Amino acid sequence: MASTDSPNASLTPSITHWREAMSSLRAGVAQREFTPKVGIASGIWGASKKSRSESIHIGLFLTAIAREGNDGRKSFIVGIDLCVLGCAECADDLLEEIAKGVGVSRDQILFSSSHTHAVPMPCIHRPKKDGSEFVPEFRELIIKNTIDACIEAGSKIADVDITWGYGHCDLAVNRDLPCGEVEVVAFNPEIIADDTLTVGRISTRDGKIIATIANYACHPTTLAWDNMAISPDYVGMARIIVEAETKAPMLFLQGASGELSPRNQYSGDTALADRNGAILGHAILSTLKAMQSPGCGLRWNGIVESGALLGEWNEEKVTGSSNAKEFRVDVPVRVKEWKSIEQLLEEWAGIDPDALEERIERAKRLRIGYESGAEVTHPVWIWQWGEAIFVAQPGEAYSYIQTELRKRNPGRIIFVVNLTNAPGLFYLPIRSAYNAPAYQAWQTLLAPGCIEAVTDYVDKELKKI
Repeated sequence: MASTDSPNASLTPSITHWREAMSSLRAGVAQREFTPKVGIASGIWGASKKSRSESIHIGLFLTAIAREGNDGRKSFIVGIDLCVLGCAECADDLLEEIAKGVGVSRDQILFSSSHTHAVPMPCIHRPKKDGSEFVPEFRELIIKNTIDACIEAGSKIADVDITWGYGHCDLAVNRDLPCGEVEVVAFNPEIIADDTLTVGRISTRDGKIIATIANYACHPTTLAWDNMAISPDYVGMARIIVEAETKAPMLFLQGASGELSPRNQYSGDTALADRNGAILGHAILSTLKAMQSPGCGLRWNGIVESGALLGEWNEEKVTGSSNAKEFRVDVPVRVKEWKSIEQLLEEWAGIDPDALEERIERAKRLRIGYESGAEVTHPVWIWQWGEAIFVAQPGEAYSYIQTELRKRNPGRIIFVVNLTNAPGLFYLPIRSAYNAPAYQAWQTLLAPGCIEAVTDYVDKELKKI
């Protein structure tokens, strides 16, 4: 208790009440495991010599968070251990079945893949390989468990407080490495990667933590062509560590990681994935530990006379923002002038046949619904949940979009999420990536300037909120 006898007892700062970014909403959480049978075709590496999975490293999970508005309308964020959803037809069918089963429109669900490269792709139109006979069953497993988790989360709606915060994690490095006149996808020690970690802690009004949301940008490419285990990659161990401490589910959202990956990667050793996951898991816990108690801020309590004048702050119960707004924008972007499949076959003649097949089939799947040189729209979902904003889009954006949006909107908690609500098969690189060109630039359908256009458009929308 601060002293009232001191001549300095009346001293007060200009701010006497403080709290972190916080939201007071109505929400519920549920989680499901959807690990497929061992033996299913898994992984997407052109360098792989085998396709049939041989073991399970860590099980695959999906986590759903439901939010209910004042009008009773529900919306959902689902984070799932997948790489991408496959071709446009398969992605559209999967997302349509989920929305129908939950009983909402497609735009009321953000369905976001973690982007692990050590899982089956839920696409029935890929080249038939050993283990692909299990893919239809895997698709049904995803659909059923997502519907069940969303319905359960919706049934658990309660008043909650969500504390939001930024942390840091040094798992990610830049992976655009110049080698002579070309760029390869490998650690570039000359560029410092964005290390921002965004975290939300959801708790009931009595202080019980019911979920953690973690948003971080780093390709889950620890496990590569020599790995035959089904795995969520580093996300798996990060989730185990956080859930063991909080006793609550963790929802992971992949950030704008187009040019970011772990420094140590491309391995067949699941222990390396666990090590990378521990880096992220402990960073998330560190960010959580730095937060005030659930639902609490600080109140100035006065001066304590000691060897110095000491100011005392005490925790007090506070209420966060309940403002909510969820909408989609369609940003005009241009498709680049691309090479024909015949030209690509000629250009890539002589490379490993399996790698060639993967590249060509990927190029064919990418082009469904697009025309060379045309103007198209790129969807972006912007959701405000109290004092946090989610910006989600279907491509693999470079980290430029998250660093720019946060720089242009200081004081706001912004989650930037890749690989949401669509196949998730092409990149949004920065302009300079097209000069080398980097892999991401020759792989994408979109012309130079795409990510800058999306960033500028979204920034204008954020400033209206």
